[in-house]
Amino acid sequence: MALYRFRIVWEENEEVERVILIKSNQTFGDFFHAITDAFELTNKEVSASFFTSDDYWDKHVEITLKKEDIQGNEKLMAHTKVASFVEQPRQRFVFMYDAQLQLTFLIELIKIEPDKNAKTNDTFPQLIFSKNKIPQRRKTLQTKTVDNSSTIPTNTTNDDEIDKMIYNNLMNMNLSEEDILSGKLDDGWQDKNAAHKSDHLITEQTDDEEDEETDSIFDEDDDIFDDDDMNEDGYYGMNDEYEN
Repeated sequence: MALYRFRIVWEENEEVERVILIKSNQTFGDFFHAITDAFELTNKEVSASFFTSDDYWDKHVEITLKKEDIQGNEKLMAHTKVASFVEQPRQRFVFMYDAQLQLTFLIELIKIEPDKNAKTNDTFPQLIFSKNKIPQRRKTLQTKTVDNSSTIPTNTTNDDEIDKMIYNNLMNMNLSEEDILSGKLDDGWQDKNAAHKSDHLITEQTDDEEDEETDSIFDEDDDIFDDDDMNEDGYYGMNDEYEN
């Protein structure tokens, strides 16, 4: 049995980083809980998947969290050992968490070591390095208000219905279809807004609105994986900042 040392970074900013040590005979279910704990992702009931990946981060075999999400040849995390998909020294995985938050993480194996290096009381998986946090996000319901009497939830109303409601509001301006087609729409709309400014509002709330980031601005460092050769400590081009 071996110990795998994986570097995990947030796809949107690689300065948000964790390093996790896991036993080769542990499952992707164990890996899932280790990653979500390390990045403080508290919802463990979401849909999530690991994907085997090549050097270009293309996704291949899917290993999913929930049995009900299996639709074909996907593997189940709880029944799949990490070692079964480690096929090369610098094996890569892509981890996708929560379709609504749309968080993606890039995972790379940076060292393989014998389990004899583990201390007697060590528990695994084990977080051994942490750097920066993911800024908090919140969700808002996307709505559009065309008139003070017409609030349209865009996730339940189709485009045809929205067009019809907007058209009916234009008709209330006493504009004929000929006026609209001949270019008088703009004048009519401006006059109507001037007369009833408080009655005609167009507002939008955007989905995935982000809070201001409380973290400092991250500087982009050189890629630590430029050197393909292992160093004297057995890392694949890594330095000793990830040592216990």
